[in-house]
Amino acid sequence: MSFRLPLLAVAVFALSACSMFSHHHKEDAPAATTAPAAPVHQALMRTLVGDVRYDLPQAVPADAVLIVTLVDVSRQDAPARTISEDRIQPVGASPVDFMLSYDPAELKDSVDFAIGVRLQQGDKLLAINDTRTSVLGRSGENGPVSITLKAMP
Repeated sequence: MSFRLPLLAVAVFALSACSMFSHHHKEDAPAATTAPAAPVHQALMRTLVGDVRYDLPQAVPADAVLIVTLVDVSRQDAPARTISEDRIQPVGASPVDFMLSYDPAELKDSVDFAIGVRLQQGDKLLAINDTRTSVLGRSGENGPVSITLKAMP
């Protein structure tokens, strides 16, 4: 029994030392189960929603795609700059809902934005919006918006 007491003391000391070192190690290293923080940029994104309505003389082909874009149309001497795009395929029955994500930092007081919509099959244009739909910025609404397409001959 005389040798059991020192052996027990050594075992307790060894276990407490291991516990101390493993606890110290956990403080230095990041926890493996911590989820990465979401990027700040992604958290600031906003969305614009709406629907597209159309009445075509023929059924929409199965391989047709509906392309909805949010564009900066404030510069008259330059092509419109695309801010966001939503490609919808397959295209269902009218109306078709869309959602455009955008960075609000793109919105400036002197900027005009519009929604452009095209229904196409490959390179063939089937329908397009023929009136300007202003959104966001200084001259438009925040949504939801409804856009009507005109069939192409």
